[in-house]
Amino acid sequence: MDLHLTEIKNAHLFTEYLMSSGIKLPGSRNDDWEFIDARKDRVMARIKKDEKGIARFFICAALLGRK
Repeated sequence: MDLHLTEIKNAHLFTEYLMSSGIKLPGSRNDDWEFIDARKDRVMARIKKDEKGIARFFICAALLGRK
C-alpha cells in the first residue's frame, strides 16, 4: 500500500472527503477503485478489497480540505 495514503474506516466519511475535494465519486464503493492525479502521477484515493472481500478506503491526507 502507498505510504502517503491514510485509511478511512467509515465509507460515508470517505465519500464526504472525496466530495469536499472535488473528486468524482466512484460508481460503487464495493469495487476496487483509484483516483490518480495525472499531474503528479500519484494515487490520491483508493478503494481496495481485503482478503475477506471487505472494502477498505484510503485517501491522501494532504488532499483533505483542498479543492
